[in-house]
Amino acid sequence: MKRTIYLIAGIILCLILCTTSCQKEKINSDKPVETPDPGLQGDGIIRNAVTDYDGNTYDAVRLGDQVWMASNLRTTHYASGYAIDEGSGTSYHTAYYYKPDGDPKTYGYYYNWPAVMNGVDPSDSNPSGVQGVCPDGWHVPSDAEWDQLTDYCKSNDNYACIEFISRYAAKSLAAIDGWEDYDLEYTVGNDPSTNNATGFGAVPAGYYPGISVTQGKRASFWGASGCDYCTYAYEHYISYNSRDMYRLGPEKYFGMSVRCVKD
Repeated sequence: MKRTIYLIAGIILCLILCTTSCQKEKINSDKPVETPDPGLQGDGIIRNAVTDYDGNTYDAVRLGDQVWMASNLRTTHYASGYAIDEGSGTSYHTAYYYKPDGDPKTYGYYYNWPAVMNGVDPSDSNPSGVQGVCPDGWHVPSDAEWDQLTDYCKSNDNYACIEFISRYAAKSLAAIDGWEDYDLEYTVGNDPSTNNATGFGAVPAGYYPGISVTQGKRASFWGASGCDYCTYAYEHYISYNSRDMYRLGPEKYFGMSVRCVKD
């Protein structure tokens, strides 16, 4: 009789443990999951890496010591819940976001620099320390962080296009789809099917104003570096006819894409 009781108790305990294990597995299923590169892209793809205030979830890609969002930001709120106004014109001072000509899940939204920075001073540090428009635990990359990304790609034979002593990073950072064709070897528009070795997936969203003439040709990203008392700040961009990522200093009223970096 005792043996039967012990046997029944043992069965019940196993059922409890199995149920608990299954429940834990279900609870953890929505958490970020990093997988090694399966021969496709990047050093490691992180699924469901971050969710913004609006509920949009983003994958991320690990490249060297950095973890970058693998798609453009598309939130209409700061992490605090404060709403960003949709712009119908341009402004140097009022924070605006702008909608793309197409699916925001593909292109993200454009943000002017006041929206990107959310009242914080520009930064050249690495990491920048500027959360700005990014979700909690993430930040707007400085010039130094963009340079770290491109330098890493150029130093890695899996990502760099190599011509004699020159090494180029643009194709490894650019998405496969959406780019205009261009004949010059190692440019983004030359055989785009060979793009995106990193998994960064820069899409040619263009910028605002001028979406109709820049979409398909250019991926433009704001950063946290700029001139505090000037009308310009710094973007990093890739063009369909370029071999590398470059930096310019456009006016702060432009609406451009944003990629956040993990703290």
